[in-house]
Amino acid sequence: MKKIIVAVMLALFCSALAMAADDIITLPAKNGNVTFDHKKHKDALKDCKVCHEKEPGNIEGFGKDWAHKTCKGCHAEKNMGPTKCGECHKK
Repeated sequence: MKKIIVAVMLALFCSALAMAADDIITLPAKNGNVTFDHKKHKDALKDCKVCHEKEPGNIEGFGKDWAHKTCKGCHAEKNMGPTKCGECHKK
């Protein structure tokens, strides 16, 4: 019985992770949290490898420097999305 319960819980956990790829993600940051709409970006970019080296999965080397260069750079290049500190970082 315990094995069945563990298997069901594991299945629910994995399905929640799969659905999380389309959710709004809040990233904690020193200057205020950054809220990121994954589905909106996925729909707009259409190519996961723009951000993800391997898909699906974590972003290789993700951190402040990566995000400022890649995210802010993309927003500036496309003239879409926030580029100023307070537009991303909400306290």
